[in-house]
Amino acid sequence: MAKNFSKRIQAKIAGGYSDNPEHIETNTSNEMKLKSFQLVKGKWRELCSFFRFYPDRFLDFIKDPSSHISLYFYQRIHLRVLLRYRRVFIAATRGTAKSYIVILAYILKCIFYPGIKLFICARGKEQAAKITQERLAEIFDH
Repeated sequence: MAKNFSKRIQAKIAGGYSDNPEHIETNTSNEMKLKSFQLVKGKWRELCSFFRFYPDRFLDFIKDPSSHISLYFYQRIHLRVLLRYRRVFIAATRGTAKSYIVILAYILKCIFYPGIKLFICARGKEQAAKITQERLAEIFDH
């Protein structure tokens, strides 16, 4: 049986206890956190903007000391290019971790731009799903 949590019913149950301003609890800790965040909001914006422009530095910033990920210089450049520009064409040889870097860039884009919609193209959707699944497992392992 569903309960009715309307203010009128609750006031009736409480016998007017909640109507008295002395008995109303305030959450001052949330207000204090909000005020302290407002003080550093500009710095957060600056930091977010920096990490959007330098995603490899974000990975260095959040990296655990026991992490296995270590990007090569060209991979750092690829990440930066993929996050800075809308259309990117990279022609590279086998073994340069193209799929890995693209999936990593997509993960970072999802972090930096909430609500973004991305897709991956391959010969077939099964192949795209398989590549993505394998690369996600590698990334989360690192």
